[in-house]
Amino acid sequence: MFNVAIVIFDEFTDIDYFLMRDIFGRCREDWNVSVLGTKPYHTSTLGQKVDTDGHVSLANQADVVLFSSGQQGIPNALADEDFMRSFKLDSQRQIIGSICAGSFILHQLGLLDNTQATTHSDAKNALISMGADVEDKPLVIRGNIGTAGGCLSALYLTGWIAEKLFDSNKRREMHRQILPANQHELYEKMIVDAIAEAKI
Repeated sequence: MFNVAIVIFDEFTDIDYFLMRDIFGRCREDWNVSVLGTKPYHTSTLGQKVDTDGHVSLANQADVVLFSSGQQGIPNALADEDFMRSFKLDSQRQIIGSICAGSFILHQLGLLDNTQATTHSDAKNALISMGADVEDKPLVIRGNIGTAGGCLSALYLTGWIAEKLFDSNKRREMHRQILPANQHELYEKMIVDAIAEAKI
């Protein structure tokens, strides 16, 4: 069983967290999912309180580390020295991912140095201004680091992780219940294509 850590903070974007948490929760025999933060609970942009399972420093021992996003939450997280200093991540032994502006955290941690990434379209220019090499893609994969741009690109990010740790059958099993009726073939093609193009 793999340990998946999802990192949140105050004013995280609801769908970014809840969609990833829901997707990984559909194969509980494969993933042990922990929600990590700096407080006993964090409150989303829309006011939802989410209890945390431990401090963000526990992400350093996880097999997979995923960073949520948040238009207001990300700037505050980046400015929180205790939050940022807690991470000692290793892309050689860990799979590390971000959704939307979560890539700003990866950049500040030095995980995007000399490599490409993506983020939400509205945040692209800001990430470029920080010195990042940003591609206009829904998913960018470089080694063990995956960045996703746009909330629904969580399908691609989680799909890549399932394939990397297991195979495409596990990805389809994980996504099966959340895909729209009579559109499984359509989404299968989009997911396969997005993951393939992300590695180029």
